[in-house]
Amino acid sequence: MATEDEEWKKLSTEDRCVHKQWKARVSGYEDAAKLFKQIDDEKSPEFSRYLGLIKKFVSDSNAVGQEKGLEAALAYVENYAHAGKTVNDVMSGIVTKCIAAPKTKTRELAMQITLMYVEIEKYEAVQEELIKGMDQKNPKIVAACITAVTAALKEFGSKIVNPKPLIKKIQTLFADRDKSVRDEARLMVVEMFKWIGPALRSQLNNLQPVQVTELEAEFAKVEGQKVTPTRYIRSQQEKQAKLAAETEEAEGDEDVEEEGYSTPTLDPYDIADPVDILSKLPKNFYEQLEAKKWQERKEALELLEKLIKTPKLENGDYGDLIRALKKIIQKDTNVVVIALAAKNLACLANGLKKRFQQYAAFCVPTLLEKFKEKKQNVVLAIREAIDAVYDSITVEVILEDVVEALNSKNPSVKAETASFLSRAFAKTSPTSLNKKLLKTYSAALIKNINEPGRFHFFYYSLLLFHF
Repeated sequence: MATEDEEWKKLSTEDRCVHKQWKARVSGYEDAAKLFKQIDDEKSPEFSRYLGLIKKFVSDSNAVGQEKGLEAALAYVENYAHAGKTVNDVMSGIVTKCIAAPKTKTRELAMQITLMYVEIEKYEAVQEELIKGMDQKNPKIVAACITAVTAALKEFGSKIVNPKPLIKKIQTLFADRDKSVRDEARLMVVEMFKWIGPALRSQLNNLQPVQVTELEAEFAKVEGQKVTPTRYIRSQQEKQAKLAAETEEAEGDEDVEEEGYSTPTLDPYDIADPVDILSKLPKNFYEQLEAKKWQERKEALELLEKLIKTPKLENGDYGDLIRALKKIIQKDTNVVVIALAAKNLACLANGLKKRFQQYAAFCVPTLLEKFKEKKQNVVLAIREAIDAVYDSITVEVILEDVVEALNSKNPSVKAETASFLSRAFAKTSPTSLNKKLLKTYSAALIKNINEPGRFHFFYYSLLLFHF
């Protein structure tokens, strides 16, 4: 036996790392770890000799060997400039063999390697492997993968760990039969809420009501809290070191603001998957919109409302649908139907964002003219619609239509148009307003100063001149 030991002790570190005897491999891993920590040049050829071996380090069949292999792998990832090349193979082994291992030290090292790969800017690959791990049949692996991605999000923040792929897993994880999986999923969602904010709520509609209630209780505890990364990827570290030095110099200065970020106001559109609603419209939908009975028209619009109550709509030709809604707003005699059509138009504009631009100019004149309605529910719906439509265009595009509406004989049309214009200017950068444009708008507004309720027009005129 002593002779056999002497034999493998004579082997190189690389050869010992792949030896059939676990003691030889342990010896190899220990020497490799020392080597990786001692090499001064992060691009040294010494590192490249182990490129194909590191994946075997983390999946050693012997528990002691695996632990030492993980220590060596961590040193390799931390110190080698091109260690990112190993991320997929190593993370695959981490997920299947280490992340839910019985030994605490093994699990801890697996987590450290996972986070180190994130630090060296392989966060997308890490997240991909962890999400794959959430599809494993072993609930311990699933729960451990959720724990790891939650830790990465907590340490590095949502600019590094992308919440969107995680959102797609929420429903599946919350429906898992294993309690530990559901518990870890809840912690993950709460951590996501800290970084994403209220926009996350729109992605929880498919959960059970009791689950949503539990989450809301957790959200209430953290809403408004300041969050900031506690760890940074390599390209950020130099910048953060400078900021830390500046903060230290400014310590004691009363003007120094507290570090951290409030829960951001994120648009649900940014994290939502697009939904195709056009293919889901019934074959008789457009016929029903023109039905003689207003109740049937209302039913068709209510069906549409359910379909388009989604943050983001898929690309498509919405021309026929928008023309049909415009016709109802313009010509229908039932105020309930008109208001519902306007709300649907607003949803379409919000769901398409800038992609609504091709339809916007077509809608604006009708919406402005409809401000003549006296029913408040219609006026509110028209306001909502025209504000949503404006988000896809500019004040220059609507110039002629707005000036015409300001010259209307109907006082309500004038007042609501001026009110809309003030909201539009509030969203507009002053640099995009040229003198000719301002002059035209100002002239139309000033003309109405002596109208009843003239303080409105005077205020909006001042607002324009301010720009």
